Amino acid sequence: MVRPRIRSLAWFALAALVAGVLPLVSCSTYADKVGHLRTELAGGRPAEALASLDKLYDGEERSLPYLMERGLLQYLSGDFAGCQVSFTGAGQLVDELYTRSLSREAARLLLNDSMQAYRGELFEQAWIHYYRALAYLEAGTPQEAAVEGRAATQTLERMADTDNDEAKYRNDPFLQYVAGLLYELDGELNDAWINYREAERLYQAADIYGVSGPPACLLRDLVRSGERLGFHEEVARYREAYPAQAEDPAALASPPAGSGELVLLVETGLVPGKRSERIDFPIFTDAEGEDEEAVLHIAGESYSSWRAGGQNMELAYILSIALPAVDAAPPTPALSWIAAGQAGTLAPAANLGALSRQCLEDRYAAVVIRTVARGLLKYWSTKKMEEKHGEAAGFLTNILGSVTEVADTRAWSTLPAHVAVARISLPAGPQRVRVQGGGGEAEAEVDIARGGLHLLALRLY
Repeated sequence: MVRPRIRSLAWFALAALVAGVLPLVSCSTYADKVGHLRTELAGGRPAEALASLDKLYDGEERSLPYLMERGLLQYLSGDFAGCQVSFTGAGQLVDELYTRSLSREAARLLLNDSMQAYRGELFEQAWIHYYRALAYLEAGTPQEAAVEGRAATQTLERMADTDNDEAKYRNDPFLQYVAGLLYELDGELNDAWINYREAERLYQAADIYGVSGPPACLLRDLVRSGERLGFHEEVARYREAYPAQAEDPAALASPPAGSGELVLLVETGLVPGKRSERIDFPIFTDAEGEDEEAVLHIAGESYSSWRAGGQNMELAYILSIALPAVDAAPPTPALSWIAAGQAGTLAPAANLGALSRQCLEDRYAAVVIRTVARGLLKYWSTKKMEEKHGEAAGFLTNILGSVTEVADTRAWSTLPAHVAVARISLPAGPQRVRVQGGGGEAEAEVDIARGGLHLLALRLY
């Protein structure tokens, strides 16, 4: 590698200073900052993680990552009123960022992503409603939980109508299922049937959602609710499509007299965080033109050629850029439950690691193109500085440009990696439920109402 000759001692000192600061600045990503509180949460200490978060974000309470992280940690710590305040603020901020004018965003297009307001991944926006609903249930206000179920459905409908027709994550089978359960809990069986049916349809796309088919309890809910509503033809089609459930009359029977039903929602692990990945990106064009429109065009053409293998294109030069990446989620653990002398297993229902990877993949092209465009502008700035002020100035411009180019690793990092579900019949009255698996266990006491439906959410650490 040929380094520029620095003719001045002052230039050399400044260059050494910048070069020394560079590794410290460029490596300080959001993922690094929240690593400590993730460790505390993984150890089953949500209150300590909450205290660490508040120290980390001192003076930055308007940040969407802070509000989402804080809301979930408050929920896990038992502060259900406080978590509603945080999640309300997060929802309002999501709406503000969603409605921001496109013209205003276009003017900021070439700013580093981490320097712009974080909008949240699409699945993160939708899951705000999930935790608000759980907090309302814990606080003893199921009607408010049902309202959040409706809000979740509306958010999913907005995603389905998004202008990005190429995005694969535009709905969520697990959230549709939970919304159906909340409708059923509120006595709205017809609305519940609609959500159950949509959830079953979405679960077929295992490559998007990371779950191999609908949970058995969802299929039973489809059949039982459909029969009660008189949708016999559709029920017959589900029975034909899922013969294993149709051949088990006991599984489809109504709960025994003197009993109620419990839906278990069990979270495990931590969603894989985003990390910064530096790659050498080839530029396959003459790269002429230095305005915003020109660099975006060059970056887009280079990206298309890169994805196609760079065939029939002449390499101009290489850019080193930082891009976000998400590792695969850990395998889904096998979970079991014990209650009232009964025992059973839970079915995988949500893989948030898969959702995170899919949402990033859906917008990856745009992230790459913006990042390359910024790199091109910095490259041209370096050349101009060399022409006007010498090689030393160009060298420092290059270093300073690298300092400001950090991958955006912001995310809702306290979410679980997986959620599993089971729907079971239990005798009416107080019942102690224990769940175990994946190296953790949890238990809780629930009061089962005769003929009623109860939702219980647990997190294994």
